[in-house]
Amino acid sequence: MTDKILTDDEKDALLDGMASGEIEVQSHGGTRYAEVKPFEIGARSRIITNSYPRLQQLNLQLAGRLRKLTEQLINAETSISPGAIDTCTFGEFCERAPDFSLVVEFSAKPLTGSALVYMESAVVGYIVESFYGGSGDESSRAETDPFTPGEKSVASLFASDLLQTLSEVWESIIKLEPEKISLKDSSHIIDCIDSGDTVISTAFTVRLADQDRAFHIVWPLSMIASLVPVFDGQKRERDAVEDARWQHALRSRVPESIVNISSRVGRTRLTLREVASLTPGQIINIDDPRDGVVFVDQVPVLKGRFGVHDGRYAIEATDWLDGHGHHNRTAHRQ
Repeated sequence: MTDKILTDDEKDALLDGMASGEIEVQSHGGTRYAEVKPFEIGARSRIITNSYPRLQQLNLQLAGRLRKLTEQLINAETSISPGAIDTCTFGEFCERAPDFSLVVEFSAKPLTGSALVYMESAVVGYIVESFYGGSGDESSRAETDPFTPGEKSVASLFASDLLQTLSEVWESIIKLEPEKISLKDSSHIIDCIDSGDTVISTAFTVRLADQDRAFHIVWPLSMIASLVPVFDGQKRERDAVEDARWQHALRSRVPESIVNISSRVGRTRLTLREVASLTPGQIINIDDPRDGVVFVDQVPVLKGRFGVHDGRYAIEATDWLDGHGHHNRTAHRQ
């Protein structure tokens, strides 16, 4: 029996023959000589990837905080870690998703629309068994059995912890109000997202009973489109015209700001012993009170001569200070 696998030399000879036209190729139109045509990959054929670095950081925080809540829920050591982030259509995600999962639909105001949490059957079984005191690795449920009301109830507790943690972690970029809408088997019709809609799927790996299982958070792109630039780590370009407008507005309002004015007239030096021995009615001698300093919100701004003007105590400004009490320039007005 001859070997049907081509050797490297046979492959090279075949390619050379096709390129030169020396090999005949049979087609419905009869025998013809093969030829090699150049092929250029078009723009639509190129694969575009996006790692969403900011979203990866959020997922890392989410996994760490959710692990602690899950351990408290099931009273068992658990490991949760973030996985890959994938951008695809919802139909493509469903083709790759586990055959049977518990699907949690939730909203997240102020975002519009619904997102999904896909929990593998094994994850649900482990959480339920551990919740009721089992070891988690002895779950008797078959992966194709419909989820019972009791299983959905316990899984709903896990989903609540997940959504609470999601709200806390995402608070750095947006204040969300996640709320469960429904729990259903993946075999049911999911009508909140069309199969052709683009989604961002974030995977999480749960280490349970020495086995890795997964759950996914599926976000419709239309729901979080406004946050994609943040997930990309992109910084918004500054608008020079907008900055100039705000600068002008702020400058125009500064002169009308109300500030506290105070003054210091005269000064002297005492030892701590002398200060401690002061009694009511005792007189403290100070230096020449004719020199005074004007403070704006405790910052020295003016130096002047102390005196009386129109029957009131006043300070005639003589020098501007630089904010540290040093001379800056001569004042020309009182």
